[in-house]
Amino acid sequence: MKFLWIGALLAASVTAEAGWFDRGTNVDVSEQLSKLFGANTAFTATAQVSVTGRVGQNKQAAEIEYAYLDGKMRAEINMAKTKAGQKHAEAMDQMAMMGMDRMVNLIVPDKKKAYVIYPGLRSYCEMPTTTPTGQAGTPPTVTRKELGREMVEGHPSIKTLVTITEANGQKYEVTSWEATDLNNFPVKCELQQGGDTVVTIFKNIKLDKPAVSLFEVPANFKQYSSIDEMMMGAVQQMIGK
Repeated sequence: MKFLWIGALLAASVTAEAGWFDRGTNVDVSEQLSKLFGANTAFTATAQVSVTGRVGQNKQAAEIEYAYLDGKMRAEINMAKTKAGQKHAEAMDQMAMMGMDRMVNLIVPDKKKAYVIYPGLRSYCEMPTTTPTGQAGTPPTVTRKELGREMVEGHPSIKTLVTITEANGQKYEVTSWEATDLNNFPVKCELQQGGDTVVTIFKNIKLDKPAVSLFEVPANFKQYSSIDEMMMGAVQQMIGK
């Protein structure tokens, strides 16, 4: 039981720190993401995310598999491929035995839903997405300022400061390196989040449309009302073996 809760806390920490915006899983960020990705409405890529604190300490690192299609977003994380997971290897072994070492987050704007899925458990929970106060029906505004030109991951890129302003006046700034040979796809992004610096570098970028099925919960997966309930279900399955 101890290892289960350690693993759950690690998963929550990684997904929160590696997020694009400091918002929480149940907030629909698809509008902001669509502005950041520009004309790229469909892609798959592997993201290497690092989180550095104010004094330069490496707080977190993770590898996340992304898929994006017309506002729908899928992010899959293998906890063994995170700094936290490597630090707590014994807990990760227990998580793997329970089928909780891989986690998928889905955001599906047309359904106004977000999903947390554990493929190894064949289970998921569903949460309604919310729109921040004052933003219903009002898209954010975006301004872009070119800061220079650099080579990033072998791609000639335009370094750009992207400022996203929501209807309620809240602003988010992201420094983006947009590859001119990949339809201006942001191969690198950097943002400040709660005093930390979050850097995301995309690799294995494919601008083809991913399969629609990636953004759907498998029909034979069991639904739980919360992540806590899903974890308790995993414990019961393990005890029953």
